Amino acid sequence: MESMWNLLLQRWVIEDGEPELHVGDVFEWPLTFWVDEMLTRANERTKAASPLAGNYYRVNAEVIYISQDPNQAGCILDFGMQAISESGGLLGVPLPSECKEGDYVTGEIRLNLALCTVVHPLDLTRKWRLEGISADLTHYRSKPGDISGPCYREVSGTDAVRAESYVLHCTAIES
Repeated sequence: MESMWNLLLQRWVIEDGEPELHVGDVFEWPLTFWVDEMLTRANERTKAASPLAGNYYRVNAEVIYISQDPNQAGCILDFGMQAISESGGLLGVPLPSECKEGDYVTGEIRLNLALCTVVHPLDLTRKWRLEGISADLTHYRSKPGDISGPCYREVSGTDAVRAESYVLHCTAIES
């Protein structure tokens, strides 16, 4: 299992009251995820996460919670680390319709630190040590055909340079 985790933190989360973070900080935060495409059922019943790029991971995970409240659509996966689906995601619960708790799923997820989560019965708060910060300084353009790549700069803190988002390189601290 990965010891270093790349977690996205949006600037608006800081502007909404969360503290600026600096390399070396230890902080507590629940882990959330979101997907670009629905996850699929997995035959393999193992828990694994492999880093792809930025805060993207390919996971094989156990579904440990599915909300039954249509106003609080969400699910919790365990891929060696537990994470809840991001509140308000475009796909709702990102699982196949026949999926139930105890099933395994696979696919690509993005890990992030969100301001709030769907209401759920588990304590997902985890302690993290911030090992590094990459500020996303990409100039996103709305011109069709623009394929400019991401531009990151290593910084000592989220207040060192104003960016729309940051990839936090963190180590999970065991409780």
